[in-house]
Amino acid sequence: WWWHGEGVWCWSYADCQRILKADQIRKPAFGAFKACVPDLFPKGLLIFLSGGADTRWAAVRGLIHEMFLDNGTEAYAARVAQLPQKLGEDWKSPKLADLSDYDRVQKVVSKCIFFMMFGIWVTDEEASMLTGWRTNARYWILPRFVQRLLFNIGIGKVKDLRVKTIRLVERYNLQEVFVGMHDRLPAAYKTADVVELCDEIMFGIGFAGIGGGLAAGGG
Repeated sequence: WWWHGEGVWCWSYADCQRILKADQIRKPAFGAFKACVPDLFPKGLLIFLSGGADTRWAAVRGLIHEMFLDNGTEAYAARVAQLPQKLGEDWKSPKLADLSDYDRVQKVVSKCIFFMMFGIWVTDEEASMLTGWRTNARYWILPRFVQRLLFNIGIGKVKDLRVKTIRLVERYNLQEVFVGMHDRLPAAYKTADVVELCDEIMFGIGFAGIGGGLAAGGG
């Protein structure tokens, strides 16, 4: 029906489970509408890529898991072990009431996620910037015609956030992480340059890691 937009609406748990377990045919869409690509979302964002064993989705996803999410590596285990100390140094004498301070909670969660990805504990100012992956969440779902009615203010904020996030990567000399990932991708799956791949990966970390983590925690 017309109110479904361009997506498939499933209200059966069995159908949802079957779809999630299968290789999915995807396109740049969000909330059953065409996504604003490439100005709001990167065109090669993982959630827009069709699944399957021999696909760009599988190649990029595999590298992300290997580089950032493999809890069997020494680096990952070391960061997990260091996290309580980092939190203790950053948030001295915490109280239960402090959890109502959403600004502080958002910053701490952003610091923790960036640390687990890269082993770097960012400053309060940098963490405040990273919280934009949560505070700008209202713009993800809006189709382009609504963005235009809002004079593209939301798109402008997200573009600025993407630029600042890439600059944070540069500030901490993390470019080689993405150079290595780009070099390991098959030729057919490489981006035009390393910056484009970095934008795709950092958007995913910001969108799903920081934004998703804060949303799950009610922050």
